[in-house]
Amino acid sequence: MKRYAVLVEGRFDFLYAKTANALLRYRAEEVVCCIDSDNAGKTTNEVMKLGGDIPVVGSFDEAKVFNPDTLLVGIATQGGFLPENMRQCVREAIESGLDVICGLHAFISEDKEFALLAQKHDVSITDLRKPPTPLPFSEGTWRSRKTPTILTVGDDCDTGKMTAAWEMKRQLEEKGKKVAFVGTGQTGILLGGFGVAVDAIVSDFEAGSIEAEIDRVGEDVDLIVVEGQGSISHMAYSGVTLGLLHGTMPDMLLMCHEPARDIDTFEHPMADFKEVMDLYVRLVQIFKPCEVVGLSLITHTESEDQARATIQNYSEKYGIPASDLVRFGGGQVIDNILSKLG
Repeated sequence: MKRYAVLVEGRFDFLYAKTANALLRYRAEEVVCCIDSDNAGKTTNEVMKLGGDIPVVGSFDEAKVFNPDTLLVGIATQGGFLPENMRQCVREAIESGLDVICGLHAFISEDKEFALLAQKHDVSITDLRKPPTPLPFSEGTWRSRKTPTILTVGDDCDTGKMTAAWEMKRQLEEKGKKVAFVGTGQTGILLGGFGVAVDAIVSDFEAGSIEAEIDRVGEDVDLIVVEGQGSISHMAYSGVTLGLLHGTMPDMLLMCHEPARDIDTFEHPMADFKEVMDLYVRLVQIFKPCEVVGLSLITHTESEDQARATIQNYSEKYGIPASDLVRFGGGQVIDNILSKLG
């Protein structure tokens, strides 16, 4: 287990601190503190309603009291660069002998100042988004794969694909199944241990890169859960979604959707839900059998009674088990997946 000090300076919110928040939700026992001078003196639960009584401190000096061994840059930024107000904290962490993990597009291991300091103090800098070298090309190893795979997909960005994938893994493990998680973004890679940031891969190698990560898991698991990205119906990100779909060649799909959403993240009207779902299936069935085994719905804008009615309506309308996996647990969705695993 790591002992993370999580750097979220000035950005400790739901929009920018997604990596930090996922760690607080799923690996809170590994977080010793968060660093954010705007909220110093509070707990993470008071700021984000996550992580319980984990303290928020105002500087790296204050963080050292909690004996961290790793500094995690827990934010995302427009352009993917390390904000200037975080450089001093990273510098101090390296000088204090802490390893550094970062998921930004700009690789801090290639920053001359940080690289020299890391070498001097014998610490490692891990850039979660750095592509593997050499990049693997697709070999079609799905043809001989024995372990079933499931991919989370959606009809827009930000439909909870990473969260649904992790909840699926966690809830299946509670049922006694051995499940591997393959991340495709910085947060998923951090949580799961396997994966590659597909948005940093040259397009010709995307399918091969995710295929290679699935192969790396091996056969000693009951199920491989792959984190989805983007949407096949999104004007900007359909390319990454298709590459991930064909790199995974899933046996099953978990469809993620927010019923209350009328326009997508590029302000385009949402496509017909059934058409998008059928498109995903057809794009895999060109090569192999595939089916949607569950609907993961985001219902936080609805009351509990409204949300339960929405879930029931979707399940009946499409003939597929549905749930809000975070709010209500997987229920029949998890049961249906279990029935496919035997």
